[in-house]
Amino acid sequence: MCRWMAYKGRSVYLEDWLLNSEHSLIEQSKSADMTQYEVNGDGFGVGWYGQKPQPGLFKSIRPAWNNANLKSLAAHVQSPLFLAHVRYATGTPIQETNSHPFQHRNWLMVHNGIIHDFWRVKKDLMHEIDAQYFNCILGSTDSEILFYLLLTKGLQQDVAKAVRETITLIEDVGQKYQVKNPVSMTLGLSDGQLLWAVRYSTLQNSSTLFYSLEEEKQAPHLLVVSEPLDDCSRCWSPIEENSLIQFDQNNRMTIRAIS
Repeated sequence: MCRWMAYKGRSVYLEDWLLNSEHSLIEQSKSADMTQYEVNGDGFGVGWYGQKPQPGLFKSIRPAWNNANLKSLAAHVQSPLFLAHVRYATGTPIQETNSHPFQHRNWLMVHNGIIHDFWRVKKDLMHEIDAQYFNCILGSTDSEILFYLLLTKGLQQDVAKAVRETITLIEDVGQKYQVKNPVSMTLGLSDGQLLWAVRYSTLQNSSTLFYSLEEEKQAPHLLVVSEPLDDCSRCWSPIEENSLIQFDQNNRMTIRAIS
């Protein structure tokens, strides 16, 4: 499956975490440890927040480890909040519009996981998406459909409610078509102020997800990652199965169970 990371704290250069950590996301794109799919070379993307309400976005279909433009951009762009993703395609084309993060106005989402038998349930799920979002759907992935289902279910007003209702919808449609394990996901979501992390699967065997929250000169910085960026096991806390965590403007954490 894919790998992703999110950073929130004082403004740093993107390269500080994308490129320069021991087991950086770029390193994971060619040699991931905690997944059966070691290589995630089917494109990448990074979305970052700055002085404007809407985030900047850079995507490519090239492998993250072999993109000079990404290295140059990451060395010059600073941000207090960014999400990045390296992709392992699961049946949909390798094209720029299928790379994460997905963006709508000030919102970003990255996803690791799958809506199983997507080809069987896609029509029903797309029927549930509010018409106002139809012209925003540019790619063909289950991840993008998931994003616009979340928006349809009220992501911009209540993230926890939108996540629960979207999961219920996918599982109900999956049951209709006798899909045994309709959904598996880890999600990173942000509106530019707060950050949310989700870990959930129907069979309770989601991909790994960790967070690290550390004080740094009175300013805590937060990392949420598919797998740790270094070998300091004490620095990384696993996010439990069926959990939604919200980190507020000061990185204070609220944990909710997804039932």
